[in-house]
Amino acid sequence: MEPQLLYEGKHKCPICHADQMIIREYLYEAPNVGKLELSVWECQSCGYRLRDVKPLEFLTPIKLELKVEKEEDLGTIVYRSAFADIIIPELEIEVTAGEAYQGVLTTVEGILEIILDQLGDNCKEEKCKKLEDAKNGKIPFTLIINDESGLSFIQSEKVKITQL
Repeated sequence: MEPQLLYEGKHKCPICHADQMIIREYLYEAPNVGKLELSVWECQSCGYRLRDVKPLEFLTPIKLELKVEKEEDLGTIVYRSAFADIIIPELEIEVTAGEAYQGVLTTVEGILEIILDQLGDNCKEEKCKKLEDAKNGKIPFTLIINDESGLSFIQSEKVKITQL
C-alpha cells in the first residue's frame, strides 16, 4: 500500500521563521506492524527538514534478529520504532531509545550511517573502521532490535522474530 496523504499545508519555519515550511502527514499501513503516521516537514526557504514516523497502534513486545552476511543484506528495509533499542554485538554497539527519539524507516546500511553520524567526533578510530567495514559489506554482523511496542520490522525472510 502506498502512503495516503492526510494533510498538506504551509507553515512558519521554526528555524528561519519564513512562511515556507511545507508539512505533509501521511498514513501508511506497514506489513506486520499496522498503521503508521509519517510526517515530513521541509522549509523551502532555509532547507530545514524533519521526518518522523509514529505508530498509531501497539502490538506485542518483540525482538528482531537479522544476520547480515552478504552485501545484499545491507539493502534490507528496516523500521525502527521510537520505542526500540538497537544492539549490534559484533560491533559493540547499543543504541537505546530516548524520550525524544523518532522512528525511522531506512535500510540496514542506513541504520549504520545514522549510528556513524550520531557518534560523530566521539567515534574512536578502530570502532569507526569496524562500522565502516560493516556498512561496506566487508564484515558480517547481527542486527538486533528490541521493541517494547512491537512495531519495528525488518523486511526479510531471514529475520528471526521472538517475543520479549
